[in-house]
Amino acid sequence: MRLKKYHRILLVFSLIFSGMISHKTTEAQVKIGVFADAQYCDCEMTINRYYRNSPEKLAECISTFNKIDEIDFIVGLGDLIDKDFESFEKINAVLDSSEKEVFQVTGNHDLLVEKEYIDKVPEKLGLDSTYYTFSKEGWRFIFLDGNELTFQSNDPEILSQAKQMLEHLRAENKPNAHDWNGGMSTKQIQWLEKQLSNADKKGQKVILFCHYPLLPIEAHTLWNAEEILPILFNHKCLKACINGHNHAGNYALKNGIHFITMRGMVDTETENAWSVITLSNDQIKIEGFGREVSRNLEVYDHH
Repeated sequence: MRLKKYHRILLVFSLIFSGMISHKTTEAQVKIGVFADAQYCDCEMTINRYYRNSPEKLAECISTFNKIDEIDFIVGLGDLIDKDFESFEKINAVLDSSEKEVFQVTGNHDLLVEKEYIDKVPEKLGLDSTYYTFSKEGWRFIFLDGNELTFQSNDPEILSQAKQMLEHLRAENKPNAHDWNGGMSTKQIQWLEKQLSNADKKGQKVILFCHYPLLPIEAHTLWNAEEILPILFNHKCLKACINGHNHAGNYALKNGIHFITMRGMVDTETENAWSVITLSNDQIKIEGFGREVSRNLEVYDHH
């Protein structure tokens, strides 16, 4: 009788302990506010893009993020402006109201400024370097520059490489063979591979942020995505790639990696689009606001 009672006590304790463990695996580790393609300029509406409404919509987004204490930082996925260097002034005044740090990547429209101001764009986006990384709570966040190769440049070498890459894609009739996309240099790809290898060694989980999608391969995809994808699939640390650029949004899952395209903020007159992403050991939870889709995505251990 005493033995049975002892076993019951052991069972209760084991259930409590296993409950604590299972709770721990789903416990939030990092919470991020994310928005894409605000694309502000003082311009008339075209093709369902309400450029002048973006400061108000971004203000609503930032105000919501400010009210969520648990948010660790905010990510802007590119195209903060549509064109014109002076557009940064009004939209950055909105970002200045953020109580959390905002990390950004360069979008193709961010570079559609007067030629003499192109080199000043990273500074307006708060970037010391156009690709960079940091770690938090067992996660490594890698921010990529998909516009290292672009036609919005004053550097003849970059323009030459962009021309060659686009001509190659056109010759192969690729869907992303458009001059409004961009590409990454060999140097940045090698840096990315080094970051992923390091994260593997440290047992970290990785999220990539870029303006351009890497999958699916479609009209908006990074020019040299097909060169980069095999590298990504070789590293089990990578859990998701998150991007903007395709304002309609998109999603793909391949080899255990989630490829998530966020919807553009600029595309509607009043309805907004942004998300809060909660990362835990076994789940990427996306809470979509406005047009943005909510998703619960599993964190896969292996590719």
